[in-house]
Amino acid sequence: MKPVASQPDVVRMLTLIPWLLERPGANLEDTARSFATDVATIRRELEHLDYCGLPGLGGGALFDVTVIGDHVTVRMADELRYPMRPTPLEALRLLLTAVAVERVAGEEIPALGSAIAKLRSGLGVPDGIVDVIDGGPDEKAVVARGAIAEGVCLTFLYRGRQDEVPVLRHVEPWAVELSEGAWYLHGRDVDAGEPRIFRLDRAMDLEPTDVAITSARPDVLASPVYRPQEDDLEVEMTVKPGAQWLLDAVQVDSSEPLGTDGSVRVRLRTGSPEWLARLVLMAGGGAEVVQPIELRERVWSRALDALARLTSGDAG
Repeated sequence: MKPVASQPDVVRMLTLIPWLLERPGANLEDTARSFATDVATIRRELEHLDYCGLPGLGGGALFDVTVIGDHVTVRMADELRYPMRPTPLEALRLLLTAVAVERVAGEEIPALGSAIAKLRSGLGVPDGIVDVIDGGPDEKAVVARGAIAEGVCLTFLYRGRQDEVPVLRHVEPWAVELSEGAWYLHGRDVDAGEPRIFRLDRAMDLEPTDVAITSARPDVLASPVYRPQEDDLEVEMTVKPGAQWLLDAVQVDSSEPLGTDGSVRVRLRTGSPEWLARLVLMAGGGAEVVQPIELRERVWSRALDALARLTSGDAG
């Protein structure tokens, strides 16, 4: 019997009940082995479960956990016999993610197509009704994965958070990852000589080269999701209702309403002031930097520069 990954106690206990419901009289040693723990832990958690049940927790509402010798049986917990159902939004997100992954890695995961068909059937979503229509990032992911399979470097234009203009990158690709709806490329930036993570929808003109990869992929890859650091710039902003899409692109530390029009004041940190300044400009007046002053000035400088380009007819 293959053990599941070790889990926090509460998660394990919630999983333990439906597992035992399907295996009346399960052996304690087999149970402990399946949940990657020891018999003493399973006994302790079963004692806790004997005091759990449905709201009210009165007579007839508690789970009935019986241990005889080395065998355990759970009764009066049929509500947990079936797994919890996802919300419609969670189910749709799962389906779209699976479809996006199939486009990139379908040939490497033969069972994925069958799993998607079962998911569509279970959700009542016929084939062709819901689909991923933006294929741009997927195509770039396919190119990147091809370079990884061939063991060659990639070149592409990329505008990182610190860059004012796109920069030609030479990268030894290690892995492609889908995270929170976006495709990311892990690799070694040859010019910088350091590992980097690139968001593929910001990359242009991906081209495999004939230069072989010389660096080894690390055993553990860094997370592509931004994590604020202690020395990052602290920022205070006001955001109007029409620009609150901006909040999905940053990690907000705190937020409070302003007045009655739906505006909010937010506090956040950033390691890329230039990127945040461009994001504020994209809001078209719907966002304003309150602090720090240097970031306000950066936004004004970029706005005046753009206005001068438009006035002179040089929009490039």
